Amino acid sequence: MNILGLDIGGANVKAVNITYIPGRGGISVTGVVREYHPLWLRGIESLKRLIEEIKYRFSLRSGEYYVGVTMTAELSDIFKTKYEGVKTIVEIVEDVYRDSGGVYYVTVDLNLVDSVVAVREYLKVAAANWAATAWLMKYKCSEWGILDAILIDTGSTTTTIIPMVDCDIRVRGYTDPEKLVYGELVYTGILRGNVATLVDRVPYKGFYARVSAERFSLMGDVHLLLGHISSEDYTTETADGRGRSVEEAVQRIARVPCADSDIINIEEAVEIARYIYEKQVFAVFEALMQIRSWLISQGVKLDKFTVITAGLGEFLAAEASRRAGFKRVVSINDLVGEKIASVLPSYASALMVLDRVSKSE
Repeated sequence: MNILGLDIGGANVKAVNITYIPGRGGISVTGVVREYHPLWLRGIESLKRLIEEIKYRFSLRSGEYYVGVTMTAELSDIFKTKYEGVKTIVEIVEDVYRDSGGVYYVTVDLNLVDSVVAVREYLKVAAANWAATAWLMKYKCSEWGILDAILIDTGSTTTTIIPMVDCDIRVRGYTDPEKLVYGELVYTGILRGNVATLVDRVPYKGFYARVSAERFSLMGDVHLLLGHISSEDYTTETADGRGRSVEEAVQRIARVPCADSDIINIEEAVEIARYIYEKQVFAVFEALMQIRSWLISQGVKLDKFTVITAGLGEFLAAEASRRAGFKRVVSINDLVGEKIASVLPSYASALMVLDRVSKSE
């Protein structure tokens, strides 16, 4: 049995194909896809072509595979509303994978629904990739030996925080706005965020200079200058459309206080980047403290909690969690392997479908 897991985001599309043979080694991962695909730039038809390409890349045969889907792309401003986004994405997936044994969509209550329910109850499907990861945490908690945990997934754009108590997922927010209110979603990531949305001033020649509100520099420049990522890791477009070298990152950072690389040298740019990074760590720290405060108010003891870090920004998640008082930090790479960790919600979606199909047979 082949099961395709899809995580359709506005900036990235991720997929994993798993094969399940009962009694013959169980589950194996036969392929992984991770594509940067800015939907607002490339459009709906391009998304459909990519979804089709994934199908052929995995050589999925008619009637011999199932599909599990989670999405966040409905938030893209290419759509007028989330309803329009969910409906459009569902229609594309249903068309491309119409010869599958069944297509299922992950919901925010950690369940699967068909296309009719997905469109009708679209807010349960919108931005549900966190729910796939949460389901995996709950499904694997005994195997991992981690019953009490907070998973922090810091990707290119956002940071998602999922608390689990005694193998029970303890989120308060289910939609993106709710998660932003409850501290379970922080709109900061390693590559795509506009620096000017995170800081209102930066250190400048012994003073603090207020920053321009222009989109002069992205977080990818900050982490490149600090050595947290390489040029190869900087997979998104840059703010000025130029390259991803350290020199070009300096040029972009220098423009944040309306200067340039003739006025600010590389050492000064690194200090500016250091300050911006501290502000980013504090943003995640604040969210963790909000969640800690709520859990403690419910009588939950946090002394034995494990933080599970995931995503391109694991280093940031680990730093913020230590500052928030958590002592045990484990990388998701050590639990599921680096290949699977890079496409975690899509892998979880595939396992959810496998669990559903296996129980129905």
